[in-house]
Amino acid sequence: MASPRFFIMRHGETVYNAARRLQANHIHTPLTALGVEQALAMGRALRAELGPSPAVSLHVSETGRALQTAAMIAHELEIDWFSAKRTHDLKEIDMGSWCGRLYDDVEAEVGPIVIADHLLRPAPDGEDYPMIAARLANWLAEVGDAGGDHVVVMHGISSRVLRGIMAGHPMHPELGAPIAPSLVQGSITLVEDGRETVLFGAERGSEHA
Repeated sequence: MASPRFFIMRHGETVYNAARRLQANHIHTPLTALGVEQALAMGRALRAELGPSPAVSLHVSETGRALQTAAMIAHELEIDWFSAKRTHDLKEIDMGSWCGRLYDDVEAEVGPIVIADHLLRPAPDGEDYPMIAARLANWLAEVGDAGGDHVVVMHGISSRVLRGIMAGHPMHPELGAPIAPSLVQGSITLVEDGRETVLFGAERGSEHA
């Protein structure tokens, strides 16, 4: 049986990204016009790779911005958005009481929260990187290792941890989880047999969540 292939993508730009606000997982943060175009471009790129109406399993973070991105991708692929497997395991890092606030306002109080390599410093009452890794490992265990193609729509930080786990990236010496390189919004990576390839987009994104 062929090994499973995971097409992991980061949602498009949101109004919170554009305003430099920290996003939460429990409220809908809609895509901007640029975010919609990024989502459609991901769908077109995936269609070029897989063809129309491919037999794939669609997995989506249970957040408005990921679900909206997945709707655009599903439209381009001609697959059923309603068949998506929605889960909180794929959500973004929980930034606790900092959620919804401007980056600049939080940083004026506590210092830098965007740290080296475009990562986010965990909030005191939020989620740390080992916690993210644990829920993503749980998701991987539920998906299993059956063959087939999996389309995964999620977020900037959490996708880096997922890719880090799946592609064997090194453990971050300070954050305690394997973390893959940063990608711009609207990117697609393919992970197969522990190897990662950037299919669409580029490394080094400066926007988060």
